[in-house]
Amino acid sequence: MAQHGVCTLGMFSDNDVAQRLHRRWATDGPARGTPASWRPTAYPHRMGAVGRAVRLAVAAVILGILLVAQLDRHDDWFPLGMLGQYAVARDPDGKVVNTYLVGVDAQGRDVPITLRAETAGLTRVELEIALGRGLREDPSPLGAVARTYADNHPGTDLVALEVRQRVDTLRGGGRVGPPTERMVLRWMNTP
Repeated sequence: MAQHGVCTLGMFSDNDVAQRLHRRWATDGPARGTPASWRPTAYPHRMGAVGRAVRLAVAAVILGILLVAQLDRHDDWFPLGMLGQYAVARDPDGKVVNTYLVGVDAQGRDVPITLRAETAGLTRVELEIALGRGLREDPSPLGAVARTYADNHPGTDLVALEVRQRVDTLRGGGRVGPPTERMVLRWMNTP
């Protein structure tokens, strides 16, 4: 039952509720303190064909982005698409692998590289996906990462890039012992 514009779901259409509210406001007047911008000025109009088409097109584009991002394991459209590094549940008695990238300068010093599209042209998730798609066998695509990093960090001369992993062993969901470090691959800058 509807009283003074309050409606239970399914009993009245939106237009019925709007007409009742409009009649109530016309006879009783707005509640005290109600801003003028909240007062109804006319009955609502039904959405036209163009409005429906625009809404359907926007919904189709969003669903398309979601579908492409999920099937291609791509993070460029996040939060509309997947964020792959959080997509896998961890075994409480398993291992946690943290993949990262380190540059080596001409003096042999390690240069930590933040894996972000803005700084290195590559994210951590993209690096992990590339490792599974043949980067171990052919690390030459890391040359583009080195050039992007050098462009964004003038004065940095990297002679090599190393993909490393830190492995933490879990037992009962907690870390057991110190982590182990391993080098997965090394790319050398050859002139």
